[in-house]
Amino acid sequence: MMEFLIYDAKVALALLVFYLFYRFLLKKETFHRFNRVVLVGTAVLSFLLPLCVITIHKPMEMSPDGYDMPMVMGEEAFPATMPMKAATVGAGTPWWQIALIALFWAGVAFVLVRVLVSILSIVKIIRQGEQVQEEDGCKIIVTDRDIDPFSWMRYIVLSRKDWEGNHTPILAHEKAHIGYRHSVDLLLVDIMSAFQWFNPAIWMLRADLQELHEFEADDAVLRGGANLKDYQYLLIRKAVSKSGYSVANSFNHSILKNRITMMSKTKTPISRCWRVLWLLPLVCLGIGLQARTVYVPQDKGSKKDGKVSIVSKDGADPLFVLRQAWGAQIGEEEYITWEEFEKIHPSRIQSLEILKDVAAKEKYGDKAAHGVVIITLKKPQELDEIVVVRYGEQSDEPELLPFYLLEPDTMPTFQGGDMNEFSRWLNKRISVPEGCNHAGKMKVGFVVDENGEVKDVKILESVCPELDASMLFLVSLSPKWEPATASGHAVAQFLTIPIEFQLR
Repeated sequence: MMEFLIYDAKVALALLVFYLFYRFLLKKETFHRFNRVVLVGTAVLSFLLPLCVITIHKPMEMSPDGYDMPMVMGEEAFPATMPMKAATVGAGTPWWQIALIALFWAGVAFVLVRVLVSILSIVKIIRQGEQVQEEDGCKIIVTDRDIDPFSWMRYIVLSRKDWEGNHTPILAHEKAHIGYRHSVDLLLVDIMSAFQWFNPAIWMLRADLQELHEFEADDAVLRGGANLKDYQYLLIRKAVSKSGYSVANSFNHSILKNRITMMSKTKTPISRCWRVLWLLPLVCLGIGLQARTVYVPQDKGSKKDGKVSIVSKDGADPLFVLRQAWGAQIGEEEYITWEEFEKIHPSRIQSLEILKDVAAKEKYGDKAAHGVVIITLKKPQELDEIVVVRYGEQSDEPELLPFYLLEPDTMPTFQGGDMNEFSRWLNKRISVPEGCNHAGKMKVGFVVDENGEVKDVKILESVCPELDASMLFLVSLSPKWEPATASGHAVAQFLTIPIEFQLR
């Protein structure tokens, strides 16, 4: 959820920059439809721009003699499906994040409810009023309420007093709103406003957009042959009331002075439209700030099935060596294929050592003619950012299982959910053994095999023997899972789950 809030903050920044661009360069010009397109377009662009991330791959040259190259491997370096993260039973999100998330969604809900209430109020008026069908498809709703004329979608709402009076210029104005689909603009911006309710730029943008709607409609009335002075006097007479519905376009919008001034203003030369080209460097700057550079350890990059691989100068795959970094077999090495190397998730790699030419042949012989890539993996416990508090004895180190190396296409799922669902299943059944007064964090590892059965349950981090035995028994009772899949086949997968016990 915090990722979404970060994305929304980027949207807010882009929206503010684009709105200031409109405010200073285009707001005072008379090409209303063009300005309207710019306002709505930049609002939509603000939501799309943070999603446009360009990844630039740059080669990292090998040393002629080879060298150790510790690397922090990001997701971008060797693309792979993000593994399911183990859920923490009893672990909580920081309170300030919960408060921030709650405040954000409360604001979203408030704005959306306000929009919904406004729409329902209009629908109620439409249903209760007398309907008159126009030849052009517009529907006029005559109501006994003393309200200001307004339009929404294909409907024009007039009070009976306005309907029985001279309503020709009023209808022309509201039909212009309908013809230009101004209600759709407002509805779209209202939805965006819900997710940007904290951003003053979205509310100023909405007010300017509504102002442009009135300018467009006024211009349509005058081009239809209405007398300028008579129409302005009509606006002044109507300036004593408001429609009160935020999603509707009211005949008496509260910008009377600006509307009258705009009617008498000299038309802006069309050449001023070229000012919009100043948007291009802003967009390019935004995309540039989003770009990510990935350094790929290779002599030259190639693509296999859309993924970056490490190749030698003549295009052949190097020798891939997997080195054991912990346990009884520390320092032992085994050869793996290119396909197995590509399936190793980046977060599991501790370092890469790249050898070539003489150094590679001296150590590995003729099979290293195209270079050697030595992969050292992280210790399994290091994959979770959890500080483990140990009580009692720690169990033996688990052996490195094949499923550590290969990243499946899909991870195992429990009862239609992820590890969080399994955490909830455990929480309902965990019971502390009688007489046990230890507290701390343990970590349990287990295998979900090809048939979805849980087996090989191990205590990776211990709290006390009593709790260890209890959790071994409870996890072994787990119902069937949906197994992981690789290349369309079910495969076994090793999972870990941290569990925290607290004294009360």
